[in-house]
Amino acid sequence: MNNYPPCGLYKTQKALPGKEEWVRENLLVYFHNHSQQGLPLLLLPAVNMSNRWSFQDKGYLIREESFLDSLMKLKPEGYYVINEPIHLSHEEMIPSGTLAQLGYNRAGDPILFLAEFSDKGILFPQSGLKCTSDVFELLSDINFSTPNFPDPH
Repeated sequence: MNNYPPCGLYKTQKALPGKEEWVRENLLVYFHNHSQQGLPLLLLPAVNMSNRWSFQDKGYLIREESFLDSLMKLKPEGYYVINEPIHLSHEEMIPSGTLAQLGYNRAGDPILFLAEFSDKGILFPQSGLKCTSDVFELLSDINFSTPNFPDPH
């Protein structure tokens, strides 16, 4: 039995040996601790829509287990509440209780997209605030689900 990290979003902190050209340091990846070959697998980001990444179908096998120690676990993309104020400057502050969407850039840097309220409901902008991983400590999970209705077509 292996002791691979759990599947999920990670940031590389060094290049993947033998694949340095494609899987470099400071890259957002989706890690699978299993593959058809039995080895763990990294998938690279493909497309970002609505501040969420989809990942390529084909990935890179991790043949050197020591590489796994260089992966930094990231908080899942999604919606959170900021649980304490974030001071942006002397004049600007994001208050606690603010609804935010957590996303990432290709370098694996966290980005907070702050909710905007309009007559159409709650919207999240296409641009946000680039942060460090320290922001993870300031985010509280929101537990909700949406119904899956059958497609009427």
